[in-house]
Amino acid sequence: MMAQYTKEANATSFRTYEIGQRISNDGKIVVGKKGWAARILALAGYLVLLGYFVYEGLKTGNAFILFSILMPFTSFMTLFTGWLFYRNPTKPEIGKEHLVSVIIPVYNQKSMIRQVVDLIYESAYKNFEVIVVNDGSKDGTQEVLNNICKTNQFPNLKIIHQRNGGKRKAVAAGFSASKGEYVVFIDSDSIVDKNAIQEFVKAFEADSRLGGAVGHVKVLNADKNFLTKCQDAWYDFSFNVMRTCESRFNNVTCLSGCLAAYRREAIEHFIPYWGTSDKMRFGTDRELTGYMIAPKSARVELHTVFGNKPWVPTSQKLMQSMAEFDDAEDRALTAFSIINWKSAYVASALAYTDAPETLRQFSRQQIRWKKGYMRANFFVSSFFWRKPPLVAFLFYMHFMSTLVTPLANFVTFIYVPFILGNWLWPITVLAITFAVGFVEGLDYKYRDPRAKYWVYKPFSIMLNHILISWLIFAALVDYRRNVWRTR
Repeated sequence: MMAQYTKEANATSFRTYEIGQRISNDGKIVVGKKGWAARILALAGYLVLLGYFVYEGLKTGNAFILFSILMPFTSFMTLFTGWLFYRNPTKPEIGKEHLVSVIIPVYNQKSMIRQVVDLIYESAYKNFEVIVVNDGSKDGTQEVLNNICKTNQFPNLKIIHQRNGGKRKAVAAGFSASKGEYVVFIDSDSIVDKNAIQEFVKAFEADSRLGGAVGHVKVLNADKNFLTKCQDAWYDFSFNVMRTCESRFNNVTCLSGCLAAYRREAIEHFIPYWGTSDKMRFGTDRELTGYMIAPKSARVELHTVFGNKPWVPTSQKLMQSMAEFDDAEDRALTAFSIINWKSAYVASALAYTDAPETLRQFSRQQIRWKKGYMRANFFVSSFFWRKPPLVAFLFYMHFMSTLVTPLANFVTFIYVPFILGNWLWPITVLAITFAVGFVEGLDYKYRDPRAKYWVYKPFSIMLNHILISWLIFAALVDYRRNVWRTR
């Protein structure tokens, strides 16, 4: 069993309790009979929705309606693949205890950084070092970190203070100071479960070609309000559906900065250039993953940045476009790490992170994520077509869905009822979508009996339709702005 950390009322201390999500000996996420019944109902619901789109589109001869089948079809394939074929990529035991470097880039996080460090030192895996990089914080974080050093309670702890240069340079500085064969990156507002590092090591030892891995992340402040409860359900879906699907093909395209790990060999030749080049100012997670899992043929094109041969122009321009910015750093690291390595989702490695508690904070976060998503995926698109056909198909379908979801929503909720006069269409789509979301929430409940906010899953889907999908336009407007902001 694993431990969950929850904020107390004073916002500076944590308590622990066990959670119910279990991993079987063969790597399956255990759901039980009720869970499988919920999954079958959810898949059936998407097939019904897909059939309804096709029927209405053919009946009316309307290309816009037929175009909308992209969303339910992509969702069906993702659920089907992740639920049926995912296996946790760890081995039962650890052989040699390799040194693991835990790197924490910090900016204005004085209220949590002490607890973040404390709980890393409760890890079941003992052979690690911790490097905390303070990127010019202005809120007293530097004083808190200096006081941590004075206690002498934490062996192998390194504190680096530097002028504010963005998360990219903070990550690179931490990597330069590290010595571990495996490197774990966590955000400064993330709480790491005691077994997380150990589970990453088990995954790396199980497959010598695994270059990067991401853990399961839950919302630390889920009980705060309606918005954080919706995010709790959304986080579960993002990790236990989206990433289980990608992990089936060893190509997880975003190793989230909340909790990600890399084999040093997979990124060590790229980080120094990325951390010092004036053109490398983008977000990190997707770029490093892309670098790691790209096929060898694409890697030849990309590796010439370190050699004498010219790049293929398209790949070069897309990388440079992505490389000019400092947000969404986890996507950047991911995108570059997948050139020649596998990447995976380790469901048994767990962390908890603060989620935005206001719509303003949430919108800012989503805009930043969408900017990084677009930059990184345009770059990854230049080589991902060489991947196995199904995973490549799903990647491009997801990418296309992100770009066209606002159009699909416009067709469903404005064009069809107001222009075509068919009010039954949006009502039916909403009803089926809400029902499918409720059943997906049941899957969350039956996987994790302690899940309190599974019932908010359909509301998180509505939140995507009403707000998140439309933020793509705000991201495009804000595309050229280069900031490291989380709130």
